[in-house]
Amino acid sequence: MKQIVKYNFIGALFFFVSLGVAQNTDDLRLYDSFKPITSDNVFKTEGYYNWGTSILKGEDGKYHMFYARWKKEYGFLGWLTHSEIAHATSKKPTGPWKFKEVVLEGARNNRWDAITAHNPKIKYFDGKYYLYYIATNLGDKDFTEEELIETAHTGYSHPNWKILRPNQRTGVAVSSSINGPWKRMDVPLIEPSGPITTLTVNPAIDRGGDGNYYLIVKGDKPNEKRFIRNQAIAISKSPLGPFEIQEKPVIDYIDTEDMSMWYDETRNRFYGVFHAHGFIGMVTSHDGIHWKKANEYVLMPKKVKMTDGSMLVPDRLERPFVYHENGKPKVLSLAAKKGDESYSIFIPIEEVSYPKPNHRQLAWQEAEMGVVFHYDLHVFDGIKYGQGNNRIDPVSNYQIFNPKQLDTDQWVKAAKDAGAKFAILTATHETGFALYQSKVNPYCLRAVDWRDGKGDIVADFVASCRKYGIKPGIYLGIRWNSFLGVHDFKVNGEGAFKENRQKWYNQMIEGMVKEICTNYGELFEIWFDGGADHPDNGAPDVLPIVRKYQPNCLFYHNGQLAEARWGGSESGTVADSCWSTFPYSATGAGESARKNIATNNFQLLKEGDPNGKFWVPAMADAPLRGYNGRHEWFWEPGDETHIFPLENLMDMYYKSVGRNATLIMGLTPDPEGLLPEPDAKRLKEWGDEINRRFFKPLKTVSGTGDKLILKLDTATEINHVIIQEDIKLGERVRAYAVEAFVNGKWKEVFRGKSIGHKRIEQFESIKVSRLRLRILKRDREPQIKSFSVYNVN
Repeated sequence: MKQIVKYNFIGALFFFVSLGVAQNTDDLRLYDSFKPITSDNVFKTEGYYNWGTSILKGEDGKYHMFYARWKKEYGFLGWLTHSEIAHATSKKPTGPWKFKEVVLEGARNNRWDAITAHNPKIKYFDGKYYLYYIATNLGDKDFTEEELIETAHTGYSHPNWKILRPNQRTGVAVSSSINGPWKRMDVPLIEPSGPITTLTVNPAIDRGGDGNYYLIVKGDKPNEKRFIRNQAIAISKSPLGPFEIQEKPVIDYIDTEDMSMWYDETRNRFYGVFHAHGFIGMVTSHDGIHWKKANEYVLMPKKVKMTDGSMLVPDRLERPFVYHENGKPKVLSLAAKKGDESYSIFIPIEEVSYPKPNHRQLAWQEAEMGVVFHYDLHVFDGIKYGQGNNRIDPVSNYQIFNPKQLDTDQWVKAAKDAGAKFAILTATHETGFALYQSKVNPYCLRAVDWRDGKGDIVADFVASCRKYGIKPGIYLGIRWNSFLGVHDFKVNGEGAFKENRQKWYNQMIEGMVKEICTNYGELFEIWFDGGADHPDNGAPDVLPIVRKYQPNCLFYHNGQLAEARWGGSESGTVADSCWSTFPYSATGAGESARKNIATNNFQLLKEGDPNGKFWVPAMADAPLRGYNGRHEWFWEPGDETHIFPLENLMDMYYKSVGRNATLIMGLTPDPEGLLPEPDAKRLKEWGDEINRRFFKPLKTVSGTGDKLILKLDTATEINHVIIQEDIKLGERVRAYAVEAFVNGKWKEVFRGKSIGHKRIEQFESIKVSRLRLRILKRDREPQIKSFSVYNVN
């Protein structure tokens, strides 16, 4: 945030969405739409392993599921020797499901699908049903049932395994009824070529907007000694083929399995879901041929929420399939294996008709106030900090870093005294120097003499946060790096030299994000100052890393997503009406910005948009040493006189927390490694004053509807009201008035527009026994979490 004040207007535009990216990207948002499951959403079959599902709604109004199964007596590896395709029905796509019949099994008779029928996909095209599946055979080799059972029990080391696996192919059976009978094709649909070798399995197919049929199949990656799969795309004018495999793979940058694909007619693009190591992911394509990571590339970690609050963490979670109706995803089905059970689960996908916070945003807004500690090399040089030169001039001697009395406990205790519920540390800032033990960035604490190169301030900071019950967050400044010559995400240089260095820098940043996300436990917020830009613009691809390893961490922010927004100034305040909703899902990065964001001194950021489609709540930020003409985020000598007075801090509190924003106060430790005593003292005074005023209300009520009356036991002097909506259900109030019953009549005390998480109103003292909150304008029924009155002396 700091660069807005100290940098020019053009530099400030890093907050905004690049027009090119915004117009050429997908907007399907599923990550926070997966609902907890119940026992009705789990399908098991006694005596069988179940694996892989595909769902279609039939003309009978029922939902029809086709899935693979094989008897448990053959062991789990019996999928390659004994799998069959079964059919179940349900009144809902989430279950419960009832087994109906077996529809396909190994055909024997020396056919290509002699041994098994496995991993089905059911589709309906132009009046006919198509059941795509995979199968295998033993070539010309004769076999017996006993030999197949022996192969299943022995597994990978059995000689037959080396015949069965390379002979796996994809085929299709056709019927005029979803209940069959099914007519199989005599030959497989497709043979390996192009970006896949050995086999063609796990089909996913849909018809594109151009009328062609696009088929995804999996095979081995060519010229690869490791066991790694590629996904290939093949195209045909008919669902029966012939299909022509395209040269460019769907995915070749990660080992993936089990694609499921559909064409979204409303967005005019394809989506594909897959499973990989540690997560379920999603890719997208505008033409079916050129695929890229979706904005929500990581859809979910491999664990499933239960309605009782517990988490189902299977040994394996695979075969994702998205069932959709009219272009709207309804269910994510997955195959799960835990112990000696394998079964199918069906996760309901919530259709969100209006914006409301996800659980990370809700926790962040309910925290109300946090701090950010700024610490970097230039704290130690005794020179006045200058942001412009700091971004381009490396610190001449990084050995000046030597906080001899470092005490992160003292830092965090001071933040807690102020009432902060979370704290953020600048693990890196614009010098590029990392305050932890990085294995991918050599410019870090490993390089300095302090603590013999073994210091880790991030670890110390996180431990202090846990000690004092403060939620830890990390700030990563990746847009500038004066040591490596990076400016506005771009490395210096030309041609191949620059291209290779840019690739290395991006990989280093992605590695640092993984280190931060995996080495320090659960984080509350990760903050990319200046944003992290969109990977389509050549920036590091950081969102999937945070999503994969820190699912409970607020993401702030890049060109794909902003789970919070900057509040438009560094004054610690926002506009008088400040909505949590916003017209865009990302405030973005880049110097090509939506013009209306910057209009009228960033008023849109300060106010939000009551009609915005996305929940992007406001952050108000300011440095504690920002009073009387100064605005310092980093320690400088002689700055104690610029610590904000208590009166100013309380004004910030009213105009941030009291206006539906989360307030983050900037703090800076000194060269000794301590938060200066005057700063710590002022923070304690601030926290005490907040508690003195608002620790205990005179009376609180809650309720729904357009009127809410608060009755006091006796006529009492009051001068403050705090109103809170239940924002789990979104912001519903558009205008309101608070009225006092005086001399037998209702008299309006004040009126406003936005409430959101918290609205604090201060007014001249009046003596009342009744107050009334009247909703003047609303969107859906108001849900008032609390309506409280105070008398502050």
